[in-house]
Amino acid sequence: MRTRLLASPWVKAQMTDETAEALELLKDDVWKEASVLFAAERETKMKSGRTAPKGMQRYLNDVITRRFTLNGWTGEAGYFFKNKTWIRVTFRHQMSLGSDILDAIKVCKIEGMQQAVILAANRKTLDLISPNDAAAIVSFEKLEREILSLNGALDIPLLYGELTPISSASSDINEALRKARPRDLTIPNH
Repeated sequence: MRTRLLASPWVKAQMTDETAEALELLKDDVWKEASVLFAAERETKMKSGRTAPKGMQRYLNDVITRRFTLNGWTGEAGYFFKNKTWIRVTFRHQMSLGSDILDAIKVCKIEGMQQAVILAANRKTLDLISPNDAAAIVSFEKLEREILSLNGALDIPLLYGELTPISSASSDINEALRKARPRDLTIPNH
């Protein structure tokens, strides 16, 4: 995924080597790999009459976690650290935004992290990731508004970024991602 990284208004910090590494890990076909996994499971479940996944957050999280841990980062569920850099990649409900910022404060103030980074997809990308829930997920736009509102209240070395797709899967999979994925109207018997 492409990452547009910004500094909080109170930060003049340089990007750490680990932050640069994290951005490279996110860039390398993460979107393509997650799209393929999502489309394959969705098609398999639909063909067997089972409830198919609607959103692809889980697949993005799985790919990101695997890439980070294989490259020496510690963490899971979208939270990672290496040396003195902490990264949060979020595809969670917007109610978690405050806890993500609080976690960034804690890792900087208590655990001595030299840099905290929170990354979120923009709204257009969230519409592809989870069309039914995009409005309720932390978007880059919501993240940026919240960080800008904290100018003068925080002094931690916090960077934030916008995630957008950079790679793509086959045209069939890209087309499937753009199709409507309505909510289930009935509860499955399984």
